[in-house]
Amino acid sequence: MTIRELRDGIDHPIDSPRLEELGRGCRSACIVIDDVARPTRTAEILPILTEKLAEAGLPADKVAIVIAVGSHRRLSPAEVGWKVGVELCDRHVVECHDCRAGLAPTGIPYGQHELLVNQTFLAAELKIVVGCVLPHPFAGYSGGAKLVLPGLADLRSIHRSHQFVQMGLRGGADPNANQFRLEAEEISRKLGVRFAVCVVTGPDRGTIGVYCGDLVSAHRRACEQASTAFATDVERTYDAAVVNAYPKDIDLIQAESAFIGWKTARGPIVREGGLIVLACAATCGRGSHGLFEPGGASYHVPRPQRWLGGRDFWVYCPGATTSEVRQLYWEGYPVFHDRVALAAALSQRLPASATIAVFPCGPAQQVRDLRASFKAVV
Repeated sequence: MTIRELRDGIDHPIDSPRLEELGRGCRSACIVIDDVARPTRTAEILPILTEKLAEAGLPADKVAIVIAVGSHRRLSPAEVGWKVGVELCDRHVVECHDCRAGLAPTGIPYGQHELLVNQTFLAAELKIVVGCVLPHPFAGYSGGAKLVLPGLADLRSIHRSHQFVQMGLRGGADPNANQFRLEAEEISRKLGVRFAVCVVTGPDRGTIGVYCGDLVSAHRRACEQASTAFATDVERTYDAAVVNAYPKDIDLIQAESAFIGWKTARGPIVREGGLIVLACAATCGRGSHGLFEPGGASYHVPRPQRWLGGRDFWVYCPGATTSEVRQLYWEGYPVFHDRVALAAALSQRLPASATIAVFPCGPAQQVRDLRASFKAVV
C-alpha cells in the first residue's frame, strides 16, 4: 500500500472517532507496536500516527512508543530503528517491554493472580495498538488485543495466556468465538485501549490492508481479509510437503507457526508414509522466549510429534546449529543446513513421480480443503 492509502485507512476509522479527536485534551499517549518476529512495517505507519497526535496537541515528548515483546528477547538498537524509524527514535521515548520489570498493577484478576502490565502503557491517557493480523495457534489471529495480553504483561500472566497452546485452539480460528481472544479484548478495553491499527501483510512483507478504529471492529475487518488473502486450495493428498516458516522465520522458536493453516484442512495433506519438511531461515538462531526456551516454564524435552502420524519429518534450518535445533525438535528428525544436501536427500527419499506441496508462507496460509475424499468436519 502507498503512504496515501495508509493515511486514508487511518483517516477513516471503523466504529471510532478519528485519532485527532481521541487525542484532543489528552496529556499523554502510548503507541504499542509488535516486535521483529512479526512482519508489520510499523516504521511506515508510526509517522502518520504521531503526526495525527501532534495535531491533537500531543507533541513527541508526550507520546511514548512501546514494543510489545511479551517474553521474547529485547530488540537490538538496530532492530528498534528498523521497527520504529531512526527519526522517531530520536524524538520519542521508545522502550522494549520487560515482562519482569517496569510493571504496574491493574486491579484485574487473571487466573489466580493480578494482571500486571507495562507501566508506561498503563500511565498513558490515550492508548493505541499497532500490529499485523496473521493466523495464530491460540488467539485465532494475532494483532489487536494480543498486543496487550500477552504482549505487555508480566511473565506469570504470559504463562497463563500461553496455556491456551496446550489446550489447542480454544474456540478455533473464529475470533468471535475464541475464548482467549474475547478475554484479551475485554481486558484491553478495561485498560483503556481506544484505537487499533490492524495490518494485513502480503508475501513480500508489504502492507496489503490496514483497518483502524475500534479495538474489536477494526480487528474483525482485518481478519476477514487475512482469512482470504492467503487462502490455499488443496485438491489432493501429497507424497511430501515443504512448509516455509516465512514471514515468521526469524528464529526457530517461531517456526511452528508454519503449520497453523494446516488446522483448517479436513484431513492429512501428506499421505501416511510421506514426508514433511519444515524450512526456517532462523537468522537469529534458536531464538529466545521466556516460556518455550530451555529452562522456561512451558519448555519440555523434545519428543516425537503425534500429529505427524506415520510421516517423516525433516528440518531445514541454515541459521541455527544442529544443537540448537535439538533443543526444540526430537533427535530422530534429520536436520539440514545446506540446500544442496537437502536436495540430494530429497532425491534419494522420494521417487521422481512424487507429488510435493510447497507452502512458501506457512504462517499466513490457511487451507481451503477441496478434496472430495474428506467429509466436512462438523
